[in-house]
Amino acid sequence: MKENTGKSKYVMLGMLARMPLTGYTIKKWLENEYSHFWQESYGQIYPTLKTLVAQGLAVCSDNGEHGNGRGQIVYSITEAGRKELSDWMREKPEIEKLRYEILLKISFGENTESEVLIGHLDDFIKRNEELVKDMNRYMEQITQFKDQGIDCTYSRLTALCGVHVYSAMKDWAIEARKIISEKGEL
Repeated sequence: MKENTGKSKYVMLGMLARMPLTGYTIKKWLENEYSHFWQESYGQIYPTLKTLVAQGLAVCSDNGEHGNGRGQIVYSITEAGRKELSDWMREKPEIEKLRYEILLKISFGENTESEVLIGHLDDFIKRNEELVKDMNRYMEQITQFKDQGIDCTYSRLTALCGVHVYSAMKDWAIEARKIISEKGEL
């Protein structure tokens, strides 16, 4: 289970500020749009939505008249929710915490063979290449929302950050691989 940072309610409010959503749609957006920079436990989605409703920051349809036609509950942000989100947006962001296990393993590299580290780096390079492709595909997909009158500028910016971060990590791994390979040839 991912660490609950207390920011789950802001993630949900931000998503609901765009449009009314079901819990399932929120889960899918978390997987697609946010996973490269923010992780939420899927076990937090419905409890958080329930809390938002209890606090008057969101409302939910009942299964009948306001639902999406499939018996799913649709959640919408309230004015109080918009104010809560706006207040949080004005707060200074917390300092980011970076955790890459591969960096730990490289930093302790003298404790294994070069081939082991090169194998880890090769996997890391492939993974980051795929992540760059995923972010580029996502940026192409969100253009469909523009046709529906939804401004995706900010979603595109977060995906663009993913492209840059994953590209930089791939470039680092290629360079690290070269350095380790050259060290092994000495």
